[in-house]
Amino acid sequence: MWNLGKGETEVLTIAYENRSFKAIIDDAAARKCSKVLGIPFMGSGGILVLAKKRGIISSVDEALNALKVSGLWLSKDIEQIIKKKAGES
Repeated sequence: MWNLGKGETEVLTIAYENRSFKAIIDDAAARKCSKVLGIPFMGSGGILVLAKKRGIISSVDEALNALKVSGLWLSKDIEQIIKKKAGES
């Protein structure tokens, strides 16, 4: 039905079975599935914003660039939203 990969399926299963957990997912289909199942989730961008707010990283922009080099794709609009939430725009 959802055509999720093995990794996304495992993450959602663990989060579903452990309701205090939050799934960390970027895949659009996995996010839709998560919403239907009532599983709270956060993506890579949310993790970066949280890390900046907690002082773990100094720049979301630098971290986003590193993630893009490693293969993460984000639209320019999503990048701007992430930077704005982190106070970098």
